[in-house]
Order: sequence, then C-alpha cells, then structure tokens
Amino acid sequence: MIWKKGDLLIVALVLAAALVLWGLKALPAAAGSRVLVIEQDGKLLHELPLAEDRSEVFVFEFSRGEASVEIENGRVRMLPISKELCPQGICSHVGWIEHPGDAIVCLPNRLVLTIVGGDEAEMLDGVTW
Repeated sequence: MIWKKGDLLIVALVLAAALVLWGLKALPAAAGSRVLVIEQDGKLLHELPLAEDRSEVFVFEFSRGEASVEIENGRVRMLPISKELCPQGICSHVGWIEHPGDAIVCLPNRLVLTIVGGDEAEMLDGVTW
C-alpha cells in the first residue's frame, strides 16, 4: 500500500487529537465542588465531598460480606472484594476515579459510585447531542 500525503495528514491529525484527549484525561482533577455519590439499588446512601485533604475508608455490609471504598487526595477506588461477594471483582479493578462523570459499578451488589460536580468544562462526555 502506498501512502499519499493526504493519508499521512489524516493519520497525524487523528493521532494528535487522541493524544490531546488522553492528556486532558490524565490531568489531575480540580478539587472544586466534586462530590462522590454512592447509590445502592437506586437509593442514595451517601454524598461525600471530595477534598484533597480527605482520607477515609467506608465499609458497606452485604448479606454475603463487605466491600470497602477508599477516598484519598480527591480520588476514589473500590478495594479488592471477596469472590463470594463479587465473583469477577471488576469494580475493584477499575482503579482510582477522580473526574466528574467517572463511575465504579458493582453489578452483583447493585452498588454505584459516581463523581459529580466540578467544572463543566472538566467533564469529558462520551455522548454529544
């Protein structure tokens, strides 16, 4: 396959756009007015402000065990969960979340952690109208 100048230009523009979006996502989140919303079965359990100086671990009791959520330096993560409580443990493999719109979902336990608030320009949305 022979590459033309136009082909190379398009590839370069797509790569540049991808790098810019990746760079924006990698920037640390502003500590502004971000809030962690914790819901289970569609019911609000907690709304916790995400401050840079906050460091806590919350434990949630379920019929088959418990799950722990760690908040540290304005970031949130689900700590490893037993296989009895969450067979695949996908929620704990998500890692740290810190940007508005980021979420951790534990389907077997119907637990959803979502970060809301902050600057609207900071939120990277996958849906555009």
